[in-house]
Amino acid sequence: MKKIKIILFVLTLGIIPFTVLSQFNETREFTREFKILPETRVEISNKYGNLVINTWDKDSVVINVKINVEEKKLAKLEKTMKGIDFEFTDSSHFLIVKTIVNKTKSALQKEIQKFKESLLQDNGSVEIDYTVWLPENCELILDNKYGNIFMSDFSGNCEITLSNGNLKAHDLLGTTTINLNFADAIINALNSAQLNTNYSDVEVETSNQLNIESKQSAFELFKTSELDISSRRDKFRIREADKVNAKGNFTSFRIAELNDRANIQADYGNINIEKINPEFSLIFIESKSTDINLYFEPESNFGFELTKTKTDIDFCREIEIADEATLDEKDQKIKISGKYGSNQPKTDKLFINATLGSVNIFSN
Repeated sequence: MKKIKIILFVLTLGIIPFTVLSQFNETREFTREFKILPETRVEISNKYGNLVINTWDKDSVVINVKINVEEKKLAKLEKTMKGIDFEFTDSSHFLIVKTIVNKTKSALQKEIQKFKESLLQDNGSVEIDYTVWLPENCELILDNKYGNIFMSDFSGNCEITLSNGNLKAHDLLGTTTINLNFADAIINALNSAQLNTNYSDVEVETSNQLNIESKQSAFELFKTSELDISSRRDKFRIREADKVNAKGNFTSFRIAELNDRANIQADYGNINIEKINPEFSLIFIESKSTDINLYFEPESNFGFELTKTKTDIDFCREIEIADEATLDEKDQKIKISGKYGSNQPKTDKLFINATLGSVNIFSN
């Protein structure tokens, strides 16, 4: 394994004192090319700029880096440029590229810089942009802070970590892990993916198997086959889903169309399923202080079992109650069983255990 330190050469140097802004500017750029094997993992870590990932049918990786710095003082400009470096680690198994910023600063100065970053404030401007060409099926790890990531179609396994930026990707067809912190994402397609989000907005057009662990985020999911959610204080808008397994606290779940099954545990939130396929296989909901609204088709036919504790209920006329039993008079815990539809159902397919909140069953 060899490590290569790159000494930047100046392609463009514009030290221009503006009359009004008194800004000094310097731009540098370089390109590196690496031969890789099919098993080589590519890792890129950057800060203060964009990562643009392109794919091609070659056994090599080409990386173009452009640095642009603006400062109000010439001495500060020179010091900032001197503090930017790049480390390349190239072997048969790994290609690791890392942006190093503030290498000339003391520990105290670095802590002050971190504090400024947390407030998204700085006196100058630093942009470090990567444009990368690589094989579409290699293993890829991306880490970017205070910048964006743009990806074309990619079929290899990849892990993406993004803070304070935007992710725009087309089809990610391998096994994908995406970590978002104060970042937004728009993705066309995911095959098998894990999304870990904090304070982010996410939009996914289609997904096959999608696992989500989130906090204080908003999701727009258009079409998904299998969805597994662990959520706190989020908003989910799901246009169409086959299978949903979810656990939420203070979370809103809105599903426009459910095709097969749902298993949802919800505390202090709301659940709205606006259209449920008549051939659905199972719905199980356990809730506390949650409002539940379920909309079934008129031709649906199934048995149900509802256990409620101090819960308001409203049934449509298609519901026929067969039995109602008090399980705990003091806690007002009541079990209701019956059917939906005119025919005798073969099996029970709807199970709800609700404490407080409300349960409303409607017919579309």
